[in-house]
Amino acid sequence: VAQTDELCEQAIESWADNWRAIGPQGTLKLGRLWGSNAVENLSDPYQVVVATIAKLQNCFGDKQYSWLSQATAVVIDEAHRSITPAYTQLLEWLGMARNQERVPLIGLSATPYRGTSEIETERLVNRYAKNRLDEVGEEPYLTLQTMGVLSQVEHQLLKGSNITLSPSELTALTEQRRLPPEVLARIGEDRGRNQTIIDSINDLPDDMTVLLFAASVVHAELLAGRLSVEGIEARAISAQTSRGARRLYIDQFRNGEVRVLTNYGVLSEGFDAPAVGAVYLARPTYSPNLYQQMIGRGLRGPLNGGKEVCVVVNVEDNIAQYGEQLAFREFEPLWR
Repeated sequence: VAQTDELCEQAIESWADNWRAIGPQGTLKLGRLWGSNAVENLSDPYQVVVATIAKLQNCFGDKQYSWLSQATAVVIDEAHRSITPAYTQLLEWLGMARNQERVPLIGLSATPYRGTSEIETERLVNRYAKNRLDEVGEEPYLTLQTMGVLSQVEHQLLKGSNITLSPSELTALTEQRRLPPEVLARIGEDRGRNQTIIDSINDLPDDMTVLLFAASVVHAELLAGRLSVEGIEARAISAQTSRGARRLYIDQFRNGEVRVLTNYGVLSEGFDAPAVGAVYLARPTYSPNLYQQMIGRGLRGPLNGGKEVCVVVNVEDNIAQYGEQLAFREFEPLWR
């Protein structure tokens, strides 16, 4: 189960690759249950159905899919999102309501906590019976870097905007832990800040790909346009980008035809382009989950088809968040 079509397609590719590499003898049947797709119950011994949570909600009362409610294992991607009512309904449909463990339930997440909310994190922890599967020691990041699963990190810091908030903007930030859209718009219009970002990218090796998280849709488009004028192939992606164009730009980025991919709000989770050379955090971020998800797009190590070293560039107005990225440690005692 995943959130988006893109994450589902990546899951299909991963199942296929791993089955060919280490799976048992026999054909694996893969079903795509998202968008307008449908799947059938097959007689094959090996069948995996990859579905969006939105599509599954339409299956709960459909007799055509009653067989799927008897799945013999359940895997939930981006599992930190799985405490919503939609996931509760899904688990009840699967015979996995509270205190029921009919089949194995596995959650995958780079951020197994809910921001800084201990109450929501405890709900997440309880959903998975307080069991966190760790086999990489007490310092997982260091261990995974040593193994080559994660890349080493080279940190860089750029001077950003001096942000002055109105009382209402400060209240919104305090209550919601994210900057209001009008503040993000002002940040994206800061010419000096934008020039600093562009100059920094220009100073990178010519073959280094860059994934940039912008402050707004307009900011992503502006930076992509400015970089293109500078002779650097760049594209901007947002929720407003058509599905076809998004897929094309991502494929071009993976193939090296596009060197810089700027985006707002769409590539922070699950985006898979292992050879990203640098990640630019040009979006002020106060959510530990979101920050780790964003930098995680560039932390694939050599064993994951990624780089030995990833450059992580923080714009200085985002540096406070950098200090909060370890906020999840507040929730460590909750897990077994």
